Amino acid sequence: MTKEEVREKLLEMKEQYIFEITGEKAKKKTYSKLYFLKLNNDRYLACDILAGFVIGTIIEENYMTLEKTLEMIQGYLDEGYTLAGISNPQFPRVIK
Repeated sequence: MTKEEVREKLLEMKEQYIFEITGEKAKKKTYSKLYFLKLNNDRYLACDILAGFVIGTIIEENYMTLEKTLEMIQGYLDEGYTLAGISNPQFPRVIK
């Protein structure tokens, strides 16, 4: 998946939806999965566990611009991670 394809998918996603990548086929696995929550068109939130968005394990460095999110996702895709899907996690509250 190219950087432009990733950009298109991120921009087409609805707010509060998750872009999920998995390391199942990665050569070097740092995380088994990574989740990117869309807050708006230029603000995303990253976490390695889905529940982390709700239970408050997020730190300021996890908030990223579209460009930073693209760089991070592309880096993992280059290591062999793959897109697992885009979904609505149906959190009990809006994540900010």
